[in-house]
Amino acid sequence: MPVYNSTHAVNSNRLLSSTDDAGQCLGCFVAYPERAADTNLNNYAIVQNSLGLVGGDVSLTLRLAGGAGMPGYRAGMVISTGSLLNVSTLATLTLRTSLNGIPQQEVKGSDALVSTTLLSDSRYGIEFLSSKAFDKIELSVGGLVNGINTVRVLYAYAVPGATQLNRAVGYLSRSATPAAGDFVVRSGGGSPVAVCVGTGVANPENTVDTDLNNFATLTTVAGVNACTTALKVKLEGKAPIGYQAGFVVGNSSVVDLNVLDGLQLRTYLNGELQETRQGADLLSLTLLPDDRYQVSFQSKTAFDQVEITQGALVSVLNNLNVYYGFGIEPRAFRDVTPVLSNFTAPQRGTEYQEAANGLLCVGCNSYNTAKAADNVFTPGDYAGVQFPILALGTYKLKLRLNGEGKAGNRAGIVLRTNKGLLNTTLLQNIRINTYSGTTGTQLEESASGTSLLDLSLINDNRSVVSFLTKQDFDWVELELSGGVGLFSDARIYYAFAEDPSPAFPAVVGPPVVTPPGGGGGGGETEARGFSAGTRGLELFPNPANGTRTVEVALATAPAAGSKVQVYTMLGQLVRTVAATERTVQLSTATLNAGLYHVVLLDGNGQRVASQKLVVAGR
Repeated sequence: MPVYNSTHAVNSNRLLSSTDDAGQCLGCFVAYPERAADTNLNNYAIVQNSLGLVGGDVSLTLRLAGGAGMPGYRAGMVISTGSLLNVSTLATLTLRTSLNGIPQQEVKGSDALVSTTLLSDSRYGIEFLSSKAFDKIELSVGGLVNGINTVRVLYAYAVPGATQLNRAVGYLSRSATPAAGDFVVRSGGGSPVAVCVGTGVANPENTVDTDLNNFATLTTVAGVNACTTALKVKLEGKAPIGYQAGFVVGNSSVVDLNVLDGLQLRTYLNGELQETRQGADLLSLTLLPDDRYQVSFQSKTAFDQVEITQGALVSVLNNLNVYYGFGIEPRAFRDVTPVLSNFTAPQRGTEYQEAANGLLCVGCNSYNTAKAADNVFTPGDYAGVQFPILALGTYKLKLRLNGEGKAGNRAGIVLRTNKGLLNTTLLQNIRINTYSGTTGTQLEESASGTSLLDLSLINDNRSVVSFLTKQDFDWVELELSGGVGLFSDARIYYAFAEDPSPAFPAVVGPPVVTPPGGGGGGGETEARGFSAGTRGLELFPNPANGTRTVEVALATAPAAGSKVQVYTMLGQLVRTVAATERTVQLSTATLNAGLYHVVLLDGNGQRVASQKLVVAGR
């Protein structure tokens, strides 16, 4: 989808500065307004409101170059105020959109709909997710004593937001008429001498009804000797191998190593225990846009029940809101074809670059740097950096992507530190930078600190640290600032650009099976999230044995130059086969057991259809 900035020739039709006639505005003006609308994204207009009285304000309106932002786009401006933004200062700012001169939306800077991101050089991105189309964005600055008086406006933008799945294949713990056995509660101690205080589950029935916004609450106030509280829920159907098994939960303290280490997930099939995962080393954690989290793991067996267990921490109040359990296809939570720093033989300078500076550095070292840019994604394949004693120093590793990152993508790094799960304090020492160009010389954007809380956790205690971009980019750089032993063992796995995480799918349901004679051979259709017009292929057998050949049946004769490609869940390309006929033979002989994505590309490299392939053990 296109991206629009306020980068165009300036005339009276395309740029407007104004004051609010409804009040008095003293010392109000807009200086150099054309600079917020030229092609230089680093210069700025100045919006000055020395002191607005009786509702007086001053505003700057910018037209988007090239077209209009659509519903679901991120609408915003990049600004600088010379100080940190807080709730009171944000209240002086107002964002408005319009289309063809007709007002569309208006939000205050302090509204819940507005998000702010600290960028490089004390700049902020201030934005909201639009629900209406727009071709102009206005920033209004109201005058308050001790409020913001001077705002520098660099540019306005409209960037595609997360692509929301209308439908995903899977099963929830959801029943119109919950029955006995749809949920099971357990609480107490793990030993005869356990002392448990206040452990239990409130309103457990809320996790199995049809209202996905109410919740049960798991409470473990204090305890010793393995006190736990657990909630097991029944799913609507049986989730197959490879699906994510987990729960949607809500509690700001979830992103905390101690709390996460106290969580355990289990799956069951027909009442029999199947798999158990526990703690930060094994569970995945993803922040959803509505301030909830999904905590889950990718299953290796089928399941029809999921259970979450929370262990008590002595003298710590643990209240975890649990909305519902799920077994759902993995693509519901992540981009299955991201752009990665994955090269067969990465070279210093062309695929990766590193730099460091510091004072009083004893034992500083980096090693296996190329592994952050190779095409191996095992837990043991990483670049490492050590600086056990470092003052006033930084380490930078810049990784080129094997493709272009697009504005609106998340740009980030997968890493692990000796300090365990990243928290707000540790994030103050991390910065992510994006660059463009073959050699990565043009800095595009930066984000650090709490702006990087758009993070998730994957297996082996690896963290995904990223931010939402507003400019295209080719390189992603990790910048670590030192402190005594802060990152004495940082492991850097790879860089990525991917579509932003969507909210939980609006509709979750079982596969839709084409009736006999429907031309699809009994395969899945729209339930996979593709429209009927892009379905395009079927796989047989599926699941497949690792020593067999899978037959890929195409719905129509392929265009010249078409090909079938196979990707891992990390987006690593592992197989390419030319598609010259409606039946393509795909060997799985060297594929490890797991879940893959089979993609059909036309002669122009555009994706026509996609299906999941499960490769079972040999």
